[in-house]
Amino acid sequence: MATARLVPGGDIRQTKVFEDGGIVVQDQASQLVAALVDHGRGAQTSIFDACAAPGSKTLAMADRNPEAHITAVELHPHRARLLQRLLETAHPSARVHVLVADARRLPLSSTFDRVLADVPCSGTGTLSRNPEIKWRLRPSDLEDLQARQRSILRSAMAQVAPGGCLIYSTCSLEKEENEDVIEQELEGNNSFCLRDCGLELSRLKASGELIWPDASSLTRGPYLRTIPGIHPGDGFFAALMEKAGNAVG
Repeated sequence: MATARLVPGGDIRQTKVFEDGGIVVQDQASQLVAALVDHGRGAQTSIFDACAAPGSKTLAMADRNPEAHITAVELHPHRARLLQRLLETAHPSARVHVLVADARRLPLSSTFDRVLADVPCSGTGTLSRNPEIKWRLRPSDLEDLQARQRSILRSAMAQVAPGGCLIYSTCSLEKEENEDVIEQELEGNNSFCLRDCGLELSRLKASGELIWPDASSLTRGPYLRTIPGIHPGDGFFAALMEKAGNAVG
Protein backbone atom coordinates (compact mmCIF):
# COMPACT_ATOMS: atom_id res chain seq x y z
CA MET A 1 0.00 0.00 0.00
CA ALA A 2 1.30 3.46 -0.92
CA THR A 3 1.84 5.80 2.01
CA ALA A 4 1.43 9.55 1.89
CA ARG A 5 4.27 11.79 2.97
CA LEU A 6 3.09 14.94 4.71
CA VAL A 7 4.81 18.10 3.52
CA PRO A 8 5.71 20.43 6.42
CA GLY A 9 4.00 23.77 5.89
CA GLY A 10 3.04 22.73 2.37
CA ASP A 11 6.65 23.23 1.26
CA ILE A 12 7.15 21.23 -1.93
CA ARG A 13 10.92 21.47 -1.43
CA GLN A 14 10.58 18.96 1.41
CA THR A 15 9.23 16.22 -0.86
CA LYS A 16 11.33 13.35 -2.18
CA VAL A 17 10.36 14.00 -5.77
CA PHE A 18 11.78 17.52 -5.41
CA GLU A 19 14.94 16.20 -3.75
CA ASP A 20 15.38 13.74 -6.63
CA GLY A 21 15.11 16.52 -9.22
CA GLY A 22 11.68 15.53 -10.53
CA ILE A 23 10.20 18.95 -9.73
CA VAL A 24 11.69 22.28 -10.79
CA VAL A 25 10.34 25.47 -9.20
CA GLN A 26 10.13 28.29 -11.74
CA ASP A 27 9.47 31.98 -11.32
CA GLN A 28 6.09 33.07 -12.69
CA ALA A 29 7.57 35.74 -14.95
CA SER A 30 10.13 33.27 -16.27
CA GLN A 31 7.30 30.93 -17.21
CA LEU A 32 5.56 33.79 -19.04
CA VAL A 33 8.64 34.21 -21.22
CA ALA A 34 8.59 30.49 -22.09
CA ALA A 35 4.87 30.77 -22.87
CA LEU A 36 5.55 33.55 -25.39
CA VAL A 37 7.57 31.06 -27.43
CA ASP A 38 4.25 29.36 -28.24
CA HIS A 39 3.16 32.42 -30.26
CA GLY A 40 1.10 31.07 -33.19
CA ARG A 41 2.71 27.66 -32.89
CA GLY A 42 1.91 24.65 -35.00
CA ALA A 43 2.63 20.96 -34.61
CA GLN A 44 6.21 19.70 -34.85
CA THR A 45 7.68 23.13 -34.14
CA SER A 46 11.46 23.45 -34.06
CA ILE A 47 12.77 25.58 -31.21
CA PHE A 48 16.20 27.08 -30.61
CA ASP A 49 17.24 28.14 -27.08
CA ALA A 50 20.29 30.38 -27.48
CA CYS A 51 21.41 30.70 -23.83
CA ALA A 52 19.84 27.67 -22.24
CA ALA A 53 21.44 26.90 -18.84
CA PRO A 54 20.39 26.43 -16.11
CA GLY A 55 17.44 25.12 -18.11
CA SER A 56 14.17 26.17 -16.48
CA LYS A 57 12.87 27.80 -19.67
CA THR A 58 14.14 24.90 -21.79
CA LEU A 59 12.20 22.55 -19.54
CA ALA A 60 9.08 24.73 -19.66
CA MET A 61 9.20 24.87 -23.46
CA ALA A 62 9.61 21.09 -23.65
CA ASP A 63 6.60 20.65 -21.36
CA ARG A 64 4.47 22.97 -23.46
CA ASN A 65 5.66 21.57 -26.80
CA PRO A 66 6.07 17.79 -26.37
CA GLU A 67 6.35 17.21 -30.14
CA ALA A 68 8.91 19.94 -30.71
CA HIS A 69 12.57 19.37 -31.47
CA ILE A 70 14.59 21.74 -29.28
CA THR A 71 18.23 22.70 -29.73
CA ALA A 72 19.62 24.19 -26.51
CA VAL A 73 22.97 26.01 -26.60
CA GLU A 74 25.17 26.70 -23.57
CA LEU A 75 28.61 28.30 -23.60
CA HIS A 76 30.13 26.55 -20.56
CA PRO A 77 30.54 22.73 -20.65
CA HIS A 78 29.86 22.24 -16.92
CA ARG A 79 26.59 24.18 -17.18
CA ALA A 80 25.65 22.20 -20.29
CA ARG A 81 26.16 18.99 -18.31
CA LEU A 82 23.89 20.31 -15.54
CA LEU A 83 21.26 21.18 -18.15
CA GLN A 84 21.47 17.70 -19.64
CA ARG A 85 21.13 16.14 -16.20
CA LEU A 86 18.08 18.31 -15.42
CA LEU A 87 16.36 17.26 -18.63
CA GLU A 88 17.13 13.58 -18.08
CA THR A 89 15.69 13.73 -14.56
CA ALA A 90 12.71 16.05 -14.94
CA HIS A 91 11.69 15.39 -18.55
CA PRO A 92 13.37 12.25 -19.94
CA SER A 93 11.05 12.14 -22.96
CA ALA A 94 11.89 15.67 -24.11
CA ARG A 95 13.36 15.99 -27.59
CA VAL A 96 16.19 18.31 -26.60
CA HIS A 97 19.69 18.34 -28.08
CA VAL A 98 22.20 20.18 -25.86
CA LEU A 99 25.04 21.87 -27.73
CA VAL A 100 28.13 23.53 -26.21
CA ALA A 101 28.77 26.68 -28.25
CA ASP A 102 29.06 30.46 -28.10
CA ALA A 103 25.65 31.99 -28.89
CA ARG A 104 27.44 34.88 -30.61
CA ARG A 105 29.13 32.55 -33.11
CA LEU A 106 26.84 29.61 -33.69
CA PRO A 107 28.08 26.61 -35.69
CA LEU A 108 24.63 26.02 -37.20
CA SER A 109 23.33 26.19 -40.75
CA SER A 110 19.70 25.31 -39.98
CA THR A 111 16.94 27.72 -39.02
CA PHE A 112 14.11 27.34 -36.51
CA ASP A 113 10.44 28.22 -36.22
CA ARG A 114 10.92 29.65 -32.74
CA VAL A 115 14.05 31.14 -31.17
CA LEU A 116 14.50 32.19 -27.55
CA ALA A 117 17.37 34.52 -26.66
CA ASP A 118 17.23 34.78 -22.87
CA VAL A 119 20.50 36.67 -22.72
CA PRO A 120 23.02 37.20 -19.89
CA CYS A 121 22.14 40.40 -18.07
CA SER A 122 22.67 42.47 -14.92
CA GLY A 123 19.89 40.58 -13.10
CA THR A 124 18.45 43.70 -11.49
CA GLY A 125 14.99 42.17 -11.74
CA THR A 126 16.08 39.54 -9.19
CA LEU A 127 17.35 41.90 -6.45
CA SER A 128 14.94 40.44 -3.90
CA ARG A 129 16.73 37.10 -4.24
CA ASN A 130 20.17 38.45 -5.09
CA PRO A 131 20.63 41.72 -3.14
CA GLU A 132 24.41 41.67 -3.64
CA ILE A 133 23.86 42.80 -7.26
CA LYS A 134 23.27 46.41 -6.18
CA TRP A 135 26.72 46.54 -4.57
CA ARG A 136 28.53 44.75 -7.38
CA LEU A 137 27.04 46.36 -10.50
CA ARG A 138 28.86 49.30 -12.09
CA PRO A 139 27.65 51.66 -14.87
CA SER A 140 30.35 50.34 -17.20
CA ASP A 141 28.95 46.82 -16.78
CA LEU A 142 25.77 47.86 -18.61
CA GLU A 143 27.82 48.92 -21.63
CA ASP A 144 29.67 45.61 -21.70
CA LEU A 145 26.46 43.63 -21.23
CA GLN A 146 24.65 45.55 -23.94
CA ALA A 147 27.42 44.82 -26.45
CA ARG A 148 27.20 41.12 -25.64
CA GLN A 149 23.40 41.16 -25.74
CA ARG A 150 23.32 42.82 -29.15
CA SER A 151 25.82 40.31 -30.50
CA ILE A 152 23.75 37.37 -29.21
CA LEU A 153 20.54 38.89 -30.56
CA ARG A 154 22.04 39.39 -34.04
CA SER A 155 23.24 35.79 -34.04
CA ALA A 156 19.84 34.53 -32.84
CA MET A 157 18.03 36.53 -35.52
CA ALA A 158 20.03 34.66 -38.16
CA GLN A 159 18.61 31.36 -36.83
CA VAL A 160 14.94 32.33 -37.37
CA ALA A 161 13.17 30.72 -40.30
CA PRO A 162 11.00 32.92 -42.57
CA GLY A 163 7.69 33.49 -40.81
CA GLY A 164 9.22 32.40 -37.50
CA CYS A 165 9.42 34.29 -34.23
CA LEU A 166 12.19 35.33 -31.87
CA ILE A 167 11.70 36.13 -28.20
CA TYR A 168 14.37 38.28 -26.57
CA SER A 169 14.30 38.37 -22.79
CA THR A 170 16.22 39.46 -19.69
CA CYS A 171 15.67 39.50 -15.95
CA SER A 172 16.86 43.12 -15.94
CA LEU A 173 14.98 46.34 -15.23
CA GLU A 174 17.46 48.46 -17.18
CA LYS A 175 16.43 50.16 -20.44
CA GLU A 176 19.98 49.79 -21.77
CA GLU A 177 19.61 45.99 -21.73
CA ASN A 178 16.04 45.89 -22.97
CA GLU A 179 14.31 48.44 -25.18
CA ASP A 180 17.60 49.97 -26.33
CA VAL A 181 18.93 46.59 -27.50
CA ILE A 182 15.77 45.82 -29.49
CA GLU A 183 15.44 49.26 -31.04
CA GLN A 184 19.09 49.42 -32.07
CA GLU A 185 19.04 45.99 -33.71
CA LEU A 186 15.74 46.61 -35.52
CA GLU A 187 16.80 50.01 -36.83
CA GLY A 188 17.18 49.68 -40.58
CA ASN A 189 16.38 45.95 -40.49
CA ASN A 190 13.33 45.24 -42.62
CA SER A 191 13.53 41.48 -42.11
CA PHE A 192 11.89 41.62 -38.68
CA CYS A 193 8.93 43.43 -37.18
CA LEU A 194 8.08 43.91 -33.53
CA ARG A 195 4.89 42.23 -32.33
CA ASP A 196 2.71 43.28 -29.40
CA CYS A 197 3.27 40.97 -26.42
CA GLY A 198 -0.08 42.15 -25.04
CA LEU A 199 -1.94 40.27 -27.76
CA GLU A 200 -0.24 37.02 -26.79
CA LEU A 201 -0.89 37.65 -23.09
CA SER A 202 -4.57 38.17 -23.91
CA ARG A 203 -4.60 34.79 -25.66
CA LEU A 204 -2.99 33.16 -22.62
CA LYS A 205 -5.57 34.78 -20.35
CA ALA A 206 -8.46 33.69 -22.56
CA SER A 207 -7.19 30.10 -22.46
CA GLY A 208 -6.94 30.20 -18.66
CA GLU A 209 -3.16 29.87 -18.60
CA LEU A 210 -2.63 33.41 -17.33
CA ILE A 211 -4.57 34.18 -14.16
CA TRP A 212 -3.18 37.64 -13.37
CA PRO A 213 -6.35 39.82 -13.20
CA ASP A 214 -5.04 42.75 -15.27
CA ALA A 215 -3.00 41.39 -18.17
CA SER A 216 -2.47 44.90 -19.56
CA SER A 217 -0.38 45.80 -16.49
CA LEU A 218 2.18 43.20 -17.62
CA THR A 219 3.16 45.23 -20.67
CA ARG A 220 4.86 48.52 -21.44
CA GLY A 221 4.28 49.44 -25.05
CA PRO A 222 4.72 46.27 -27.13
CA TYR A 223 6.95 44.64 -24.51
CA LEU A 224 6.37 42.26 -21.62
CA ARG A 225 7.47 43.96 -18.42
CA THR A 226 7.01 42.57 -14.91
CA ILE A 227 7.94 44.68 -11.89
CA PRO A 228 8.79 43.20 -8.47
CA GLY A 229 6.41 44.49 -5.81
CA ILE A 230 3.69 45.07 -8.40
CA HIS A 231 3.63 41.63 -9.98
CA PRO A 232 4.45 38.28 -8.39
CA GLY A 233 7.92 37.01 -9.14
CA ASP A 234 11.01 38.62 -10.62
CA GLY A 235 11.34 41.59 -12.91
CA PHE A 236 11.44 40.41 -16.52
CA PHE A 237 11.48 42.00 -19.95
CA ALA A 238 10.58 40.30 -23.22
CA ALA A 239 10.17 41.37 -26.82
CA LEU A 240 8.46 39.34 -29.55
CA MET A 241 9.89 39.72 -33.06
CA GLU A 242 8.60 38.09 -36.23
CA LYS A 243 10.65 37.44 -39.36
CA ALA A 244 9.14 38.26 -42.72
CA GLY A 245 8.06 35.28 -44.82
CA ASN A 246 5.39 32.61 -44.91
CA ALA A 247 3.64 32.20 -41.56
CA VAL A 248 4.62 29.25 -39.39
CA GLY A 249 1.93 27.31 -37.53
